Amino acid sequence: MAAPRPDMTSIRIYAIGGGGFTHADTAPEGDLMLEDRLLALAPKMPKIGYVGHANDDNPDRITAFYSRFSGPAETSHLPHDADASAARDFAAGLDIIYVGGGSTKQMLHRWHKTGLDDVFSEAGRRGVILAGVSAGAICWFSELLLGTVDDGFELLPGLGLVAGSACPHYDSEPVRRAAYDNAIAAGRLAPGLAIDDGVAVYIVAGYICEIIRARQGQAVFVCAEQNGTTVRAALKPGFDLGGGAAVQAVRGHGNRAQ
Repeated sequence: MAAPRPDMTSIRIYAIGGGGFTHADTAPEGDLMLEDRLLALAPKMPKIGYVGHANDDNPDRITAFYSRFSGPAETSHLPHDADASAARDFAAGLDIIYVGGGSTKQMLHRWHKTGLDDVFSEAGRRGVILAGVSAGAICWFSELLLGTVDDGFELLPGLGLVAGSACPHYDSEPVRRAAYDNAIAAGRLAPGLAIDDGVAVYIVAGYICEIIRARQGQAVFVCAEQNGTTVRAALKPGFDLGGGAAVQAVRGHGNRAQ
C-alpha cells in the first residue's frame, strides 16, 4: 500500500543555510539565536530529535547536539543504522526533527532505501517541525543541486515537501552559488530559495513566515530571466515559494546575478 501523501498545509520547515551548534568551533556565538528561535516555535520544553545520517553520525556533532539542547528540551537521536520501524518510534511524540549537514545525496539514498523518507514526511504531516542545517535544510525541497567543488555537482530530487529548489552556504561557497544560478538560468533546475550562513528561514505550507538573521547574510529567491540570466530577490514574510506568481513578481524587481 502506498504511503499517504503529506498534507502540505501542515508542513513546517526551519531551514538554516549554515553554521549553528554543529559548527560551534567556527560559527559566531550569535548563531545561538537560530536555535533559540527554533525552540520558541515549539511548545515549552519541546522534544527534539537529531538525525546525523548526512555525516555518518559524526560523534562530535552528536555530542554538540546534546550539549546545545539538553536543558531547554528533551533530546534524542536516531542512529545511522536505524530502520523505518525504529525511525517511527523515534519520531513519535517529537516536536522537532533536526537534520545535520553533510552529504545530502548519501543521506537521501539511505532514506529512500529504508523508508525513512516516508517516516519523516509522515512526521511533517503531523505538524512536527522539520529543521536542519545545510543538507538538513535543503533535503525537504523538490529539486536539488548536490555535490562539492571537488566531486562536481548533479541534479537530484529531494523529498518534495516544499516546491522548488534550495541552496545552502550561498554566501560562503561561491562555486556552489555559481553552479546553482547557472542551473536555474539554463532551465535545468527549478527556481528556489538560497540561504546564507547564519540565516534561517521558517516556512509553513510553502510560504515564508519568518527570516532569522544571526549574521549579516540574507535569504533570496533565485529565478531565471527570459534572457537566460538569473535574478535574485530578497525574501519577505508571505512569499509563496511554490507559486508561479512568485517568479513573475521577482522578474523585473530583483537584482540580476553578477
